[in-house]
Amino acid sequence: MDKKNTAPIDAEVKNDRKNWSGKLDFLMSCISVSVGLGNIWRFPFIAYENGGGVFLIPYIIILFLIGKPMYYMEALLGQFASKSSVKMWSACPIFMGVGIGQAIATFAVLTYYSALIAVTIYYFIASFQSPLPWAYCREDWLNCVGSSLSNSENVSSSEKLQSSSELYFSKTVLREFDDISEGIGIPSWRLILTLLLSWIVTYLILIKGMRSLGKVAYFLAIFPYVILITLLIRAVTLEGSVDGIIYFLKPEWNKLLNMKVWKEAVVQCFFSLAVSFGPIVAFSSHNQFRYKVYRDAMIVTTLDTITSLVAGITIFGILGNLALNLNAPNIREVVRSGTGLAFISYPDAIAKFNFVPQVSLNTDL
Repeated sequence: MDKKNTAPIDAEVKNDRKNWSGKLDFLMSCISVSVGLGNIWRFPFIAYENGGGVFLIPYIIILFLIGKPMYYMEALLGQFASKSSVKMWSACPIFMGVGIGQAIATFAVLTYYSALIAVTIYYFIASFQSPLPWAYCREDWLNCVGSSLSNSENVSSSEKLQSSSELYFSKTVLREFDDISEGIGIPSWRLILTLLLSWIVTYLILIKGMRSLGKVAYFLAIFPYVILITLLIRAVTLEGSVDGIIYFLKPEWNKLLNMKVWKEAVVQCFFSLAVSFGPIVAFSSHNQFRYKVYRDAMIVTTLDTITSLVAGITIFGILGNLALNLNAPNIREVVRSGTGLAFISYPDAIAKFNFVPQVSLNTDL
């Protein structure tokens, strides 16, 4: 097709949708949305629960057979249609529900992602105190070991110990009761304010649409890696960290034929890459029609996997040190699922720094 014929096509597909102002805006936006909580706190625990190192086999297979192609397809569709996910799928009435379903799924994820960000903001504000409030034990915290301590040699191994970072998360931040019979308590006004602040920050980032998001995305994409690499270096230098990393990567080969492991690999791959949620379509719709989206799709999907592995090594390196400090018989005794894995492990590592890196608590943001 000659240039004479292609010119009208390019003019037609541009329509009134604004393009990214910078060459790397799309790439950075995709990294910022794909690399985040799913890598930092979800992947390490999912991998640990599903065979450790052996989980990487089905995960990488799923990544190449489904994850990368799906990511590339969504980026292509958005770039070709120059429309959001809902409008793009509405072009074919039978698929209209796909776009609506993606919007509903995204809203559902936002409801608890905003809560996680609220807790992160809580820690960020608390980190301006000296010493760090989760680095030492309170008088009413029984069998507590301060997270800033390098060992717990003076504590009897027969006691069931808990780190101060774990007790701070449960007792101070979440204000959990020891028993449900004590009630569920009242909402924490501090968390309510940080939740409100998280939504205000989200609004400010998106106030001018893709133009403002494209600029903020550089910070959201790069800064977490600075923090994660810093924590990785600190984690691997802690005493007992090697045992934790080996515990994480040690393969349980019998789980390789378990269909549940493969199902979890699919779920984690989709969740981590943000595939089928709509943002990839929305971001790529602002690309120029002939933008080389394949390159960016491969970069993001590969970087996402590497980040997940680095986060796993970091967290379990910290847990190895935590198990040593608490005189735990094995690392399983100190492993916590879900958000606790991040909000206990990372603060515990930060408490062992010789300085107070407040900005490092913005990793989840």
